This record gives sequence, C-alpha cells and structure tokens, in this order.
Amino acid sequence: MPSKYDIFAKIIEKSPCKIKDLGFKKSIYSHINNLVNSGWVKKTKEGILVPGKNKDTEKIFQIIKWSLKNNLDYNIWFSSNAILILDTLRDSIPKISPKKLSNNRSITEIIHFLEENQFLILWKNSPKLGTLLNHSMFRLIKSNYQVKEKYLSYKEISKKIMKISRKEINPFDIKIFEFLAGSAQLEGSTVSIGETVDLILKSIYPDKPNEDIQMVKNLNEALNYVMNNIDEKLTLEHLKQINRLCLFSMHKGAGNLKRVQNKIFGNPNFKTTSPERVIDELNNFFKIFNSINSREECLKQIGFIHNQHQRIHPFIDGNSRTTRLLVNWLLLKFKLPLLIIKVGAFEKYMNLTKLSTKRDDDYLRDFLLHLIYHEELTNK
Repeated sequence: MPSKYDIFAKIIEKSPCKIKDLGFKKSIYSHINNLVNSGWVKKTKEGILVPGKNKDTEKIFQIIKWSLKNNLDYNIWFSSNAILILDTLRDSIPKISPKKLSNNRSITEIIHFLEENQFLILWKNSPKLGTLLNHSMFRLIKSNYQVKEKYLSYKEISKKIMKISRKEINPFDIKIFEFLAGSAQLEGSTVSIGETVDLILKSIYPDKPNEDIQMVKNLNEALNYVMNNIDEKLTLEHLKQINRLCLFSMHKGAGNLKRVQNKIFGNPNFKTTSPERVIDELNNFFKIFNSINSREECLKQIGFIHNQHQRIHPFIDGNSRTTRLLVNWLLLKFKLPLLIIKVGAFEKYMNLTKLSTKRDDDYLRDFLLHLIYHEELTNK
C-alpha cells in the first residue's frame, strides 16, 4: 500500500496531473483527500493535482528529493518513531541500545537503516556503542536538531582495527561494490550498490544517466588496476594510469597533470598546489607513501595520505576518486579492510576534506578509521 508520501512524491513528478496519471493500482482517494485537506496538494474542479507551496511542503520536498537522489527510502524519515529515535540516540550516545528503543520492530528497522547507511557509526556490537553523526537531514526532520558526536581515541580505534585478521580481498565481495558505488556517489552518481553489483557482474545497465554508469565502470577498472599492482612502489606512471582509468571516455585530460591552477568549487579556502610545483610535491608524496611498511604506519598515515594528495590536486579532474583509490591501495597492501564511505557519512567526509576550512589530518584519519571498523562490525 503506497504511503501519502509516495503519492505526494508522484504528484510532484507528474504535476500537473490527474489521479489516473499517477500509476497506482490500489485506491489512493483517501490519501489524496488527506493531502488536499492538509494543504500539501491543490485540486481543481477538473481534478487537476498540483503540489502546494508552503514551508511544510518545501521541507518534505527536500527530504524526498535528497532521498531519491541517494537511493534511500524517504518513508523512513517520516516514520512516527523517527524523532523519538533521533532524540533518544542523541541523548544516550555512546550507548546505541537504550531500553527506550528496545522491543519494537519498527524502531529496530530504522536503527538498522541508520547503521547500514553510516548515519550511525558503531565501534562495538555488544553492547552497541557508537555515535550518531550530526547530519543536516536530521534538521529537516526536527528544526535546530544537533548531535554532539563522540569517538574513540586514535589509540583505541586503531587497536581494534589491528585485531582484524589479515585477509585477501575477494573480488566478488559486496564491499568492493559498496566502495565503487560510494566513491561514485560522492561525485554525483545516482547508481546504487545493488545496481553496481548488477552492472559489474551481470552487465545489467540501470536506468540511470550514462555518465553515472560510466563513472562506476571506470572506478571498477581503476580498482582492479590497484589490486593488480599493490605490491609495487607507487610511481608517477601508476598514479597517471589510475586517474586515466577513472576518467576514461569522460574527460579528454584523463591521466594528464594539470597545466592551470585548479580550484575547489564552493570552498575558496581549499588551496591546491600550483602546476609548476606538482612534480616536486608528488615526488615527496611518493617517498612518504612508499616508506610506509607496516599496518600500524598505514593506519597512522591514512589521514595525511588522503589530504596530501587531495591538496596537491595534480590532475585536471578525478582527483578525489584517485585519492580514495590510493588510500585503499595502502589498506589492501597490508591486508586491512577497504575504506567504504556511504551516504550518511558523505557530509562529514566532505566537511573534513574538500569543504574543510582548516586541514586536520588526524581528525580525518580518526574518522576514516571509525568508518573502516564500523563496516567490519555491520558486515559480519
């Protein structure tokens, strides 16, 4: 049975329209009347439906639009339990299983949704301990909502990761596809994890923009290249090839070092290396990258490696995709779990990297390590 939010979303998509244009097989007249009476939808004498414009509908539209873009079920946010869960988790952090939220199937499903999509980051399963992220989506659900995030220290979180058994990555592991989808989505792709699996393993093309599909395919080729070369030293040719694969058929400058200064859209505070200094900066970067010779050092340097390459920004495009592949080059080399970034963590990740006002390698490192360990806990 469609919810009133499903019907409202369809009216937004089809407007102006009639009920028969919405495509629902089951009767939706009661929902339509509810939407009209609440002012969310206007209905003419001829039965034409158009979405209403007010503060409530604007907020609902933002939630629906953002959720659809990120392949999430927007009905979760409109659940009668959503605000209760957010308020309770905020007040109980780092405890994630307070009694107030136990023994209720609907509540359990929403908490699982928050964990699965990295709005909620765990560092212990029994009892559940972790932190809710201070995401802007929560402020659409409840005005002025704020979360004081809490994390383990670097020593504590790195110790937990060090206890993870060493293992080779399985090329068919779901984590591969989660990484590909997440890295592409950070650059605007709308291809979901499930669609990524079908695309890569079965050559089933989703009904998504060609550019989004190509981005995922390119990332898969670039990751395969990384996995085939992790035992080698990182060189300029390796770096160029990774970028070339990331941008294959998408940019004529694929694999070419920049010749003009690049800037980060929306963040004038993010300064990148000038073109004439790129080679020198990269040579220094390679020395540090290739000097990392242990799991401990890998974890310790992950924030620096990410930030340094992104600050050099050596290519015309695809620098962030290349950066995340370099981070996973190191992790795979020392048989550590992949770094996977999902939609709930995009906002914080961006605020610590391209949208940051101040570089902080240690803070970024600790956050990335929490994501790595969270995925280990939730994928068991």
